[in-house]
Amino acid sequence: MGCCKCCCVLLLVTIIIIGASMGLFAAFSPYPSHASCHVDWVFGKSCSTVKSTLISQIKTWSHNNCTLKQQCKYEYLGEEDNTIRGIHVTPWIAFVDRFNFTLTNGDDGNCHVQAFSESAAYFAVIDFGVNYCNLRNLVIGSNLDENDNYFKENSTNAVCTMYSIAHCNLYT
Repeated sequence: MGCCKCCCVLLLVTIIIIGASMGLFAAFSPYPSHASCHVDWVFGKSCSTVKSTLISQIKTWSHNNCTLKQQCKYEYLGEEDNTIRGIHVTPWIAFVDRFNFTLTNGDDGNCHVQAFSESAAYFAVIDFGVNYCNLRNLVIGSNLDENDNYFKENSTNAVCTMYSIAHCNLYT
């Protein structure tokens, strides 16, 4: 009976320590508490053009055998109203990240996009900017940013894990 009490106490202490450390990480980290990224974009194009272009890029990069590894293993999961959904499997360790793009026609005539990517792994905290790259690579790869005087990107480390140090061609 004494051993069982020790095991229960040890388990409880372990849970408290892990919980406290996660709380401390969240309290002192400049990043979200889970590996994820929110990015807002503005495009000087119609939302129907932006939507079809992003979907086409996701489908183009859905194959597994390609030379630019970060630009592989995307999967288009469909759309609901003005939201595009998909997943991306990371090149090295094969983590699955879920992402979506929500498009809104702005009063300024531009297409405003709120994008989000997050690791499906519950334990993922640090991602070296991969969730940002999941989104950015689709925008850059589809050339939505080129020759667009209205193009703007907005994000911060507070809502996008390691945004300021992301290297989106790291695995090429």
